[in-house]
Amino acid sequence: MTPENFISEGEQDILKELANIGIGNAVTALSSMLEEQKVEMEVPEVMVAPLQDVPESFGDPENLVAATFCEAESPDIGLVLVFVLPFEAAQNMAKRIMPENMAGENEASEQIDDMEQSLLMELGNIITGSYLNALSFMTGLTFQTSPPKLGIDMAGAVLGTVIAETKTVDDQLILLKTELYVEHEEIEGSIMILPDSGSLQKLVEGLGAV
Repeated sequence: MTPENFISEGEQDILKELANIGIGNAVTALSSMLEEQKVEMEVPEVMVAPLQDVPESFGDPENLVAATFCEAESPDIGLVLVFVLPFEAAQNMAKRIMPENMAGENEASEQIDDMEQSLLMELGNIITGSYLNALSFMTGLTFQTSPPKLGIDMAGAVLGTVIAETKTVDDQLILLKTELYVEHEEIEGSIMILPDSGSLQKLVEGLGAV
């Protein structure tokens, strides 16, 4: 699943630029959300990949993950933006975001409760919104977005859940592997940009790749 199989060098460069702008937006927003905690973020890998190959990039297809996703539409382009975290990392992030007076209440729980789900949707909304703002900046397009949703499932099933609840029909997507550091603790995740039919090429062209 190498990027060279699907996009040109120029397209690869423009997607890296998108990743860098998205990182800047996300770190600014997350730093505010996490108050005094130091936040850093990197995107070491950017690729266009077939849908069927993506679950393997999360590790064991039977591992639990939490995915926050929303739909975004402009007059010419339809997208679904997804932020995926391993289940344990999602729990960790929810507890970091939780107000101090509630932080110890669910410390021993292996579940994600309603409050934590709400916080994860807020986190995912910040991450996906940061990349959508980067897309808007680079293409000049205005996107209308749906409210975020949260899916918790095995890695092999969560992508199917996203596709079933949206109108994604293209067989390729943009995948940005992420490394998020909060107080130097590394949290690995992925950002996926799933285009509807015909939107991937329009998006790449709109970003200025040749």
